[in-house]
Amino acid sequence: MELTKDQKGIDFQTPVEVAKYMVSLLPAGITTVLEPTPGIGNIVRELERSGYQVTAPEDYFLLPPDRWDAAVLNPPFSAKYAYLDNAEGDFSKYGMRLGYKILTENMEMSDNVIALMPWFTISDSDVRLRHLKSYGLISVTALPRKTFQYARIQTCVLQLQKGFTGPTQFIVYDLKDKQQLPTLF
Repeated sequence: MELTKDQKGIDFQTPVEVAKYMVSLLPAGITTVLEPTPGIGNIVRELERSGYQVTAPEDYFLLPPDRWDAAVLNPPFSAKYAYLDNAEGDFSKYGMRLGYKILTENMEMSDNVIALMPWFTISDSDVRLRHLKSYGLISVTALPRKTFQYARIQTCVLQLQKGFTGPTQFIVYDLKDKQQLPTLF
């Protein structure tokens, strides 16, 4: 039996606890938020619950360029789960570069970006790390490997604010208590 579009990649959806944490990182004064790749909508629900005006397109690649106060995202890291019917370029050859492309495009559309990304976004490229730092990298939150079942990719949450020049904070996220907002240690 073939999985539907909604069933594919279900193991890679942002857990509710992580979505709550990501939304909590938004600075005061934010009204409009883009969630470019909403999946099953965990981030969207947390944003709406918090009172933000959310844009969550069905197909990111058909979204006209615009400006939002913030973007909160967990982009697909692989063409396999991205549904690239309307994307320009051949991402099937580049694998996980897709998520970074979506991140950088969102950095052009917003001055505040909260993104769930693979660790290698910052660890495997000095060029990418310098680009994120020059944009304004406020914090990097390490997520436990068990955040996504069956995934071998270690992930983190990047908190970015255009123009931020202070030191980047390193945070470790703990998923022990799923009933409350997670403890940071």
